[in-house]
Formats: sequence, structure tokens, C-alpha cells
Amino acid sequence: MPTDYRELRDLLDERSRPALDRPIPWHALRAGERHARRRRLSALALAVAGTVAVAVAGAGTVAGLGGPDEVDQPITAQVDEKLPRRYVEPDGTVYRRLATATLDPSRAKVTTFQVKVTGKPVAILPDCPAPKAWPPRVSARVPGVSKVFQLLPAPFLMNSCERGKAVDMQLFPAGTRTVTFTVESFPGREAKGQWRFGVYEWTAPATPKAPAPPVEPPAKISENLHLVTKASATWPGTREVTLTVPNRGRTVAIVTYCGDGLTERLTTDMWVNGRPIKGPHQCSAPPTRRGAGYFGLGRQPRGEKTLTIRVRLEAPIPGYLRRAGTLTVAAYDGRI
Repeated sequence: MPTDYRELRDLLDERSRPALDRPIPWHALRAGERHARRRRLSALALAVAGTVAVAVAGAGTVAGLGGPDEVDQPITAQVDEKLPRRYVEPDGTVYRRLATATLDPSRAKVTTFQVKVTGKPVAILPDCPAPKAWPPRVSARVPGVSKVFQLLPAPFLMNSCERGKAVDMQLFPAGTRTVTFTVESFPGREAKGQWRFGVYEWTAPATPKAPAPPVEPPAKISENLHLVTKASATWPGTREVTLTVPNRGRTVAIVTYCGDGLTERLTTDMWVNGRPIKGPHQCSAPPTRRGAGYFGLGRQPRGEKTLTIRVRLEAPIPGYLRRAGTLTVAAYDGRI
């Protein structure tokens, strides 16, 4: 089997990172050095003990060779908990920080910075002033390429601020090694407070882990939308879910969500009785106590006794084929 040197470097980095991230015990090392120095000086003093003057001179000369002791202060590796140098998501995907940047709209409306990349998928992790603050806009350019690269699958960081998860960038062309990022306030939506950003590359696990069980869809979304049927699939082994729903001439709503690391990162295509529904749609987060987001189909043609709803997941980044997760589709029937 040919050697993948990039994966080998990633493995070496992963195995050595705990040691590299561990604080260096300067205090203990310097204490040991001073103890060894004192032993050497004592031995030298005994060797030249013929005259007291020579012994004193010898000891002073040897001590002077090492220079003055450094300040006896332990040095600890600096780790930013909000934008860590490296972290691992529950599905085993490793994120490694490439660069950080800051946008303070009270001083400048735009910040631009260059980042060196290696060809892996790139994601942005913000340190937001407040969870519901309106985030700045992030874009990127590659030298010699006219296209402006945006965030995926939706070009904003709002969900990242609420959930604390990195948001992917569109894939850069093969061979890209330098990218220029621009962070700026949306027109008419000036970002408030100081924003910090980490630029990360990520590596999916070689083999997808087993995903957690999917979250159950609620029995009803509102007083008028009640669950009719549901189905789930495990990604990436199965990428589609199909439901059959009786057509009673009433409103039909569809809840589609992804679990684990796929949440709000993959997109879904949808068909109703073979007719495509305009999209793609972002695969949303699982329902919570606050409710569930849904897509309303409205009333369907009365001549169709049943509705066959097909939902298929799409991965904008091939690395997601090695990231485990679930797809759940639930159909709700309107009672009015």
C-alpha cells in the first residue's frame, strides 16, 4: 500500500501533541541545573584546595562561566480555551488551528489577513461577544482565482455562535497554499463588540465512528401539525430516507434534521412524488424543547392519494464521507 505522507504527518502530530501541549517544567529543570553546578564547584574546590586563595579564585571563575541565573519563574504553554490550538469533535475529527484574527468594529470595519493552508478542508471558529450577536461576514480569495469563497452551507456564522461549532469554507482549488481572508460587518448590520476568529484545518477519522441514536421527532409541532410518520438513516452508509404520507388535502410539513457532526453542515435535496423541491436545504439541528424547524409543502394535488417524500443528503466536502451521523425525516399533517 503506498504511503500517504500527509496522513503520516497528521498521525505523528496527533501522537506527539499531548507532549507538546504539556507545560515545560522550567522550575524543576533549573533547580536541577543549579544543584549539578554546585556539585561541580565543590569538586573543583577540593581539587585546588592547596591554597585558599586559589580555591576561592577557581570557584569564582567557574561560577562566572555560566553567567547569571535566569529569572526563576515557571513558563506555562499558553492555551486559548475559546480558540484552542487543537481539538477533537465527538465524531473523531481533528481540528488544527492555522491562524487567529480580531475584528473590532469600533476601530475598523474590515480586517484582512493571509493564512497558509495545506489542502485540507478549512473551517472558521468564532469567539463571539454574545451568543445572539449579529456576526460579521467572512470571505476568502485565492491568488490568481477570481471566485470569492464563502462559508458552507449557509454564508453566515450565526449558528456557530449559538452552538460553538466551526463553520466550513468552500473548498479551495487543488494546490492552494495561501489564502487571503476578509472579515467585515454586514451592510446595515454592524457587528457589535470585539470578534475573534480561528482558522482551522480538519482531518476526518480514517474510519467513521458509530453515530449516536437519532433524536426522536416531537409528536406535534404545534396544535395543528401532528406527526404522521418518520424514518431515520445512518450516514454515510445510507444517504436517503423515503416516506409515504396519506394525502388528505391538508397542509403537510416536513422536518429534516441531522445528528452528530453533520448538523447544519450537510445539505438535503427533496422530491415529492418525483417533483423536486427547490433547494438545497441545510440539514438542521435536531428538535429541542423550543420546537423544530420545518418545511411546509402546503396542500398537494387532490388527485394524488399518497405523497412519496424522498430526502437525500449531499456532502459539499468529500471529507464528510468519513464522518458519522444520522438523517431523520418526519412528516406532519395539518389538522386545518
